[in-house]
Amino acid sequence: MSTNLVPLTVIKGAGHEFIPLPNGDNATVADFHSIRTQTSESPTHLTSGFYKITAGPAKPAQYTFEETKYVLSGQIDILDEATGITHHLVAGDFAFFYVGSKVQFSTNSSGMAFYAVTRPVRTPHPNLQGREEKMAKL
Repeated sequence: MSTNLVPLTVIKGAGHEFIPLPNGDNATVADFHSIRTQTSESPTHLTSGFYKITAGPAKPAQYTFEETKYVLSGQIDILDEATGITHHLVAGDFAFFYVGSKVQFSTNSSGMAFYAVTRPVRTPHPNLQGREEKMAKL
């Protein structure tokens, strides 16, 4: 273990309730932090954020990275094209997507999830400017 101490990054108010849907779309992601890992065994990016979906057309996704998704509220339906099974995830449910996974996301109402992915930022959270603390205060 390194003897160099590294400070934490804290983002205040990284709330999912502040994520607008793009005009004409019923789903979006909002990446709020990304790092290039220092892990010697397998360096990669680690990015976290929120996924928001409302009723509307299914949203297909084919994975070229790994992702974990934890449902915070509502319901998110996930059709796993490898098995043909549709999983109905609700608050407290967790899913893991492997490289090569092919799915379709949908909902009859709305759903919100937190995710962590092994890719760099693609779509930054639109309302985080100025919320990153530079130094922790006790």
